[in-house]
Parts: sequence; structure tokens; C-alpha cells
Amino acid sequence: MDVTISTRIGSKASEPTFNSSVSLTVLPGSRVDDDMLILRARCGNCRSFIDTEATAHPMIYAFGHGQNLQSNSPSANLKRHIRYGHFTMDMATATGPGGVPAKSNALNGVSMVGDMTRDHDRANLAHAVIGCLALFLLWPLNVLLVAFFKNIKIHVVFSVLIMIFLLVSYVLGGVTSAQYNRSKAFNTPHQIIAFISLLPLLLTSVLPSLKPYLPRLQKALHTPLASASLALLILTGGLGLHLSGQTRPIVLIYTAISIAVFLFIFIIQSCIRKRGSAYSRAERRQNRGTGEDSDEMVMLGKMEEQGMPYGHSAEQNDSREFGADGQRQQQQHVRNTSRTHYGGGTMPGPQYLLNMHPGVPVQVSRM
Repeated sequence: MDVTISTRIGSKASEPTFNSSVSLTVLPGSRVDDDMLILRARCGNCRSFIDTEATAHPMIYAFGHGQNLQSNSPSANLKRHIRYGHFTMDMATATGPGGVPAKSNALNGVSMVGDMTRDHDRANLAHAVIGCLALFLLWPLNVLLVAFFKNIKIHVVFSVLIMIFLLVSYVLGGVTSAQYNRSKAFNTPHQIIAFISLLPLLLTSVLPSLKPYLPRLQKALHTPLASASLALLILTGGLGLHLSGQTRPIVLIYTAISIAVFLFIFIIQSCIRKRGSAYSRAERRQNRGTGEDSDEMVMLGKMEEQGMPYGHSAEQNDSREFGADGQRQQQQHVRNTSRTHYGGGTMPGPQYLLNMHPGVPVQVSRM
């Protein structure tokens, strides 16, 4: 008989844990009969975990999946039961001579409590569903809002909503982790990367408060931190599927959705980097107005910053132009009397306009 015996002690709402202080001695008659495991054994040190004088000691029975565990480790991870029930036992009535009792349907000291209950793992399911909604639905919608909606408040509301979804998912993940031996210590790759992803998430949340003081830093770090958070969270979800023992089709579907969402967000963010967000574009238009006059004002502002007021021609000492007779004629430029008003200075003469075309000399005296 190739069966691994694992003596475990468990609490009401968690996976039983292997306990080496309890020993089982397999007795003759143990066998597998029509896919039914029949174990006859003597339990050593079991009385230390049972109140032998209780008249209604609480007991539990459960049925699980029929798949083989395929492990010879006594501390191997167990799958969750499908159904379970409760009963009480009168330990005084159950106490008798040593040895394996004969098969009997008599309920000596046993009282059933209620009917069987279908087991569930709602916290784990909600943890996965809420996390996926935040990453694969709300996050892409939020990026689209940044690209096409001018009202920045909508982006803020969606960002807060995403943080709430993620917070709820984290809490549910902590509740679920405490129920299984493989995750009670919070040291699995899924949990470690989940904790690491909190850092860029918190920094992204704090950045808006820095905008009045460090606007360039806030603008430069916002998108990289958000992208890093998304990548870490998607990786965390994939490791969570592996931790929970999900089937390969579910893992492949998650991988395909993750790649599609990540590429979609990357394309949208690339467009935002080139054009700017809808809010920033609207803000620029509001600051400078629309039409040709606004373009001219922007150009004039740049010229003034460079010390070149509009209407001020470039001054060159001893500037000369050639006339038709080949003799040099000096042109005295009039200096701009005021650099603080646009439109000051002089208009260029006709000889300047005509001499712009090379090889066409013009005699000013004939004009």
C-alpha cells in the first residue's frame, strides 16, 4: 500500500498542520478497497489533544476532491474540502478496550449537528476578482480618461477608486493567507512582490501633493511610477494563481489578458507623451488663446526673452550694401528708441527688400 500517513492538528478555519508529536501505528487490515482507503491504526499521544471526560466533544468530518495528492511529504499542502459536517461525541461512551473495533452502524455516543455544508472560499475568490477588476478594467479606463478628457477631476476619482479596490484586495488576500499553511508566513513570491508593489503605489499617491512645490519632479515621476506599479501588480497576480494551484488554462488566459492590457496602456501612454494629456493641452490653449494672434504673441514672447524686441532690426556696425554702379553705399540704421514697446524702430528700406535675391543688383537712385 503506497499511502503517506500525515497526523495533523487544525483550528476551525485553517488548513491542518502536520504535528510530529502525534504518531500513528498502522495495523493489519489497512488496505485500498474499490478506491476506498481503509486505515486501521493506533494513535499515540492523541489523548493530549482530546478531552476524554467530555460528554459532547466537538468533532468534524469532511469530504474532499478525489484527485491523488502525488506527494510523500507528511506536510504537503492540502486542497480545500468540498463538504463538511459537525457532530459531538460522548467520550466516556466511546472509551473501550484497546484494538480496532468491529464495523458497526451504531451511533454510540455520537450526535449529529445539522446537515452537511458546502465549503467555499469566498475571500480568496473576491481577492482575485477585485484585484483583476482594478488592473484590467479600471486602470485602462483611467489611462483613456487622461488621454481624452479635459476634466482632471475624473482622473483623480478613478485613481482613488483603483486604490480602494486594491486596498480591499490586499485585505482579502491577508485573510486568505492566514487559512493555508503555504501562505501563513507571508514569505511566498506572490506576497513578497505584493508588498514591494506598495512602494510605487504609495509614491504615486503622494506625488500630487508635491505639484505646488516641485511640479517638474511630479510630472516626471508620475507615469514611470504608475507603470512600475502596474507591472508589479500583474506579476503578483500571476504568482498568486500559481500559489493557489490554478489549472493551466486559467493561467494562460490570465497571461494573455495581461499582455493585451499592458500593450494597450503602453500605446496610449506613448501617445500621451507625444501630444500631452487632454488636460495639459486644454491648459496650454487656455493660457495662450487660439488663432494667429496667439501664435504671434508666443513668438514675440520668445523674442523678448532673447533680448530681440519686435521691430528691432539686427544692428551691424559699418553695414554696407552694393549698388548697381559697384560702389559701396553705407546705410545708417536707426536704433530703436524704446525696447519696451512692440512696433518701435524703422521699417526696412526698399533696397533691403529687393537685394534679398542674390545676383540682382538694384540701383537705389533709379527707384
